[in-house]
Amino acid sequence: MKKLEKDNVLNQVRDKSFYLYGAGYTAKICIKALREAGVKIDALIDDDTLKQDMSILSYNVMSYEKFAEITANKECVNVILTSIYGKAIYDRLSLLGNVVVWEMYEWYTDILDQQEFVIEKHCEGEKLDCYKKNTDELKKYLADMESQNVYDAIYQYFITEDVQKLVDVCTIDESYFIKEVVDYFQDRRFTLVDAGAYTGELLRAIMSSGLSVGKWYCFEVEKNNYEHLKSNLEGNELPEGLEFVCENYGLWSEQKELQVINQGTGSKVVERADVSSSEICRMLTIDEYFKNIKVDMIKMDIEGAEMEALLGGVQTLKRDTPLLAISIYHYVEDYYRIMQFILNNVGDKYKYYIRQHAMIYGETILYAIPCK
Repeated sequence: MKKLEKDNVLNQVRDKSFYLYGAGYTAKICIKALREAGVKIDALIDDDTLKQDMSILSYNVMSYEKFAEITANKECVNVILTSIYGKAIYDRLSLLGNVVVWEMYEWYTDILDQQEFVIEKHCEGEKLDCYKKNTDELKKYLADMESQNVYDAIYQYFITEDVQKLVDVCTIDESYFIKEVVDYFQDRRFTLVDAGAYTGELLRAIMSSGLSVGKWYCFEVEKNNYEHLKSNLEGNELPEGLEFVCENYGLWSEQKELQVINQGTGSKVVERADVSSSEICRMLTIDEYFKNIKVDMIKMDIEGAEMEALLGGVQTLKRDTPLLAISIYHYVEDYYRIMQFILNNVGDKYKYYIRQHAMIYGETILYAIPCK
């Protein structure tokens, strides 16, 4: 894999054109930067059927199969990974003998640093010591060595800021549906709570997992995302037997109204906002909403609100022992306090796994899988 160097782009891309693999939020950031650098873009590739055959920033989006077909007879094809989940994509592209794969993860990280997302990615001093102490203590509860290696790699990343530390432990498993999750549910139909549904991206993962979701409860706080979510799910063919419920609510420790800062995929709720571009969203608790509904799995990626949502779902956790897939990368403390919270409230009912799903900082997920 070749590195696209921000300070040497013109020399690297002379007489070349590129396909971009990944048509999500990351791609939109990268397209702007690449255009400004004079990079010629042919088209986009994405595995999400909701994006295929669309036009994003004037570029057509195609499937991997279509890309492989139209480039089969070309001597050399250049592809830039604009998906942060690049490990599995890279492995797939490597099977094509005429493809040269490029990455721009450090470039993208520099751009992302200018955004207002809740990702606390710098850690030093007492906070770093606290991370090391707490994660070392939690290692005895982790079910495999890969999980321990993720903890160690993040610690090394904090010290060195070397993204390769994260690349080395990045999994090729699907986010939220790693092998252990698939093995747990097997052929059983289950109810899924999707906190932070955005515009329905989880649908592709559900379909590719082969699992049978009966009821899919989608919670999205930002109104524009919510409308796109409903439109996407209503306008696409869903797996047989799958029913969905879309809610323009957030999940919190209590029922209240909070402000929402609109940032696309990174839209988040805050108790106080100093910006005019915010809206109000009603927050509910898991325990109240699902007081008469059995929950089998809870997925959370809600921009730093994960602890608050779990505080409002303690009784549901104790009653149903749902499988949990929780993002733990937004705050440094979340790497350990979320797992500590689950341990303190449901004891030894779970096996714990941690997976790094991105080749940059972020997308670290804690999986708490019920003991059979």
